[in-house]
Amino acid sequence: MIETRWVVAGLVFGLVVSTVMIPPTRKTPAVPDPSDPSKVYQTPTGCVKFVATEVPCSAEPDSFNLLAGK
Repeated sequence: MIETRWVVAGLVFGLVVSTVMIPPTRKTPAVPDPSDPSKVYQTPTGCVKFVATEVPCSAEPDSFNLLAGK
């Protein structure tokens, strides 16, 4: 049987834990935007720049996998 005191104790413990924990934050202030090639993003291993490249359309659903291999 569920006892009320243990439910209340669990809720109080959960509230204490959730107020003490620091929520995770994003390392980059924004999501990378390939439409603006002037932005440079810092990563733990260096800096990266995203550039959008136009490619021909394909009827294959796995065409993005082929592009990632290049």
